[in-house]
Amino acid sequence: MWLYKRTSSYLFALFDAILRLLGFSNMEFVITTKVTDEEVSNRYEKGIMDFGVPSPMFTILTCLAMVNFFTIVDLLRRLMLAENGEKLRVVEILGLQIFLCTTSVFINLPLYTAIFIRKDKGRMPTSIIVKATFIALLVCALFYPLGL
Repeated sequence: MWLYKRTSSYLFALFDAILRLLGFSNMEFVITTKVTDEEVSNRYEKGIMDFGVPSPMFTILTCLAMVNFFTIVDLLRRLMLAENGEKLRVVEILGLQIFLCTTSVFINLPLYTAIFIRKDKGRMPTSIIVKATFIALLVCALFYPLGL
């Protein structure tokens, strides 16, 4: 959880500082709305996270989650196409990174549920999903040559 907090807070602070230097208005730090709606109250009582409010924090969190997801998918693709000796070498060299990325994917399961599965008003807004996916794909494309 500390990794999740650290990466999101530093990335959020970096974007906030850049926007302030460029003269844009300050970003709001409103993660979710207050519990005023009956449906929101029901989700809160059931322990279901509410992602229905567009927030810059959600864009950053979704982008980090998508980068980890794309990384795991690409890793699995590469491992399926690799020879047996090469698979062992990859796991030996990148074992800790694979573990860290896989752990991050499992930590983000509520976020993936809000992105891909949920259909209620508490799901992740489409605008955030599109922005975060585009940024994540751009990041993965920039660092792809570093690959395995």
